Amino acid sequence: MTSMLRRVATASAAALALLASAGIASAHPLGNYTVNRAIDLNIASSGVTVRYVIDMAEIPAFSELQVIDRDGDGQTDPDELATYGAGACAAVRGNLALQVNASKAPLRAHGQPQLNFPAGAGGLSTLRLVCTFSAAVPDLLDEETVSVADKTDDGHVGWREVTISAGPGVVIETSDVPPVSSSAELTKYPVNALQTPPDIRAGTARFRQTSAASNRPVGDGSAAPGAPVQRSTANDPLAALVGGDLTPATALGALLLAVLLGAGHAVSPGHGKTLIAAYLIGSRGSVRHAATLGVTVAATHTAGVFLLGAVTLLIGQFFVPERVIEWLSIASGVLVALLGVGLVLRAVRGETRQPSHTDSHLPPHAHSHPHPHSEHQATDLKRRNVITLGLAGGMVPSASALIVFLVAITTGRLIFGLLLIVAFGSGMALVLGGLAVITTKLRGAVRPPAGLTAHRWSRLALKSLPLVSGMAVLVAGLSLSVGALARFA
Repeated sequence: MTSMLRRVATASAAALALLASAGIASAHPLGNYTVNRAIDLNIASSGVTVRYVIDMAEIPAFSELQVIDRDGDGQTDPDELATYGAGACAAVRGNLALQVNASKAPLRAHGQPQLNFPAGAGGLSTLRLVCTFSAAVPDLLDEETVSVADKTDDGHVGWREVTISAGPGVVIETSDVPPVSSSAELTKYPVNALQTPPDIRAGTARFRQTSAASNRPVGDGSAAPGAPVQRSTANDPLAALVGGDLTPATALGALLLAVLLGAGHAVSPGHGKTLIAAYLIGSRGSVRHAATLGVTVAATHTAGVFLLGAVTLLIGQFFVPERVIEWLSIASGVLVALLGVGLVLRAVRGETRQPSHTDSHLPPHAHSHPHPHSEHQATDLKRRNVITLGLAGGMVPSASALIVFLVAITTGRLIFGLLLIVAFGSGMALVLGGLAVITTKLRGAVRPPAGLTAHRWSRLALKSLPLVSGMAVLVAGLSLSVGALARFA
């Protein structure tokens, strides 16, 4: 036993050393799937300048790098970067509509595109592209109106903002967008807006000439052209496990940590399916059902990550992973709701069919023991329902696990990455199955207090438990579905 504890301690210490050597992986603060866009329009007496910034998180950046690397050698040379930047900015310009006094103002490229790749989670890169355009402004009248709109709709979720500011010789009278970027042009995202990022794609302002030099705010936090980008990031400990020097001890420690991270993922906010599954299995199932649930969750989650990762690797530029995640989230909620409906109908039918005089001819001492048919009814949970619940609990792959898959591909550690993903899914399964087992054992350990009144009350509670459980599952499934639909919209 002491030897076993020593091995576990050694593996844990090795995992911590692995994390220290690899560094904490810096994930994009808005999520690994996002593509974020910002427009900064500056009006001066000499003309209009538009800066258009794109900030891609790790997964879309991974797909875009496959496009940039035209010769497929795994490297991006200056010619490939220049070709990609010019083409991407040309596409941006085609989707921008600039108007001055209701007349279209043609945009032209102004300077070279700025393209760089800030570090992301697990050694993957993010992508930042800045395109600059300019437009001539006709002779200014006493008061002018300028508007800009972005027609880009690539299906990706993310931060969208527009700012309009004044340069030399101009003062802004009114504007429906702010003059300063709240995210410092997608480099410092406000923490209080990460859950509900803005989706502003157009802006309009009225301005006039002035003799003042400029009223553009000083020190607005915008990234200066050519300046290195230091974007605020979040930590992704699962992705950090892939990098660093690997030894048998550090590999074992990393796998143990992946199991713990999967367990934490299962009980984190937004994973109400864990409590739903535990309550359902505990009230109607057995330990065997709990094991089935755990295995199904682990297998489904792992297979989902592998499949989504393979699709991202092969055709990522033609497909939006977060939309697939949203559809899977909706399907997960619908499955849980359908299970709830089935449980409610089953409970109602059971109450209807049960004769009211079932216990009227039993001797008094029989009331202190469970009836055979009641015990059967308490554990009569169909295996396919357990599997369906496991599918619902594991069908939505986590972004961190997908990042691990992509990092494993790019670093040549595919087998280790796959083992980490399996360990992560196993952690989720252990929580689901463990809570189910605990609930089942607690239900079996509860004994009604002595006395006829207490016995009748206990029988009533046990009789209503399937209906209450079914209603809880139904409500939770509907809640999950509505939440997923709201995010999809």
